[in-house]
Amino acid sequence: TTVSIQPSATLRRQDTVAMNVNMILANTGLYKRDLAKAMGISPQAMASRLQSKAIWSIDEVCAAADFFGLPITALLDPFLTPAKALDIISKHEEVHLSLIQSETVEYAGHGF
Repeated sequence: TTVSIQPSATLRRQDTVAMNVNMILANTGLYKRDLAKAMGISPQAMASRLQSKAIWSIDEVCAAADFFGLPITALLDPFLTPAKALDIISKHEEVHLSLIQSETVEYAGHGF
């Protein structure tokens, strides 16, 4: 089951980020506490951001995007869907795996 949240007409950018992060967390099985740790904030501060009670800094949005393997623009997209987010994440993982495999092949001939 996927969880989708519909944007309102007067959504602030930080509300969009909070909405998208909540949606991604709900659809990936990743944990808020792990995201908070990756962002360098407490779980309580994370909860405030996810409820749009605290403002997201640009560094925090970038850290969240990195945590999910998404471009920052995805978190700012008011029309991001679970399917679109999961597609971007899976493509990012495929690229990451191919880079790791090419590095392994490159080092294979050098005794590493």
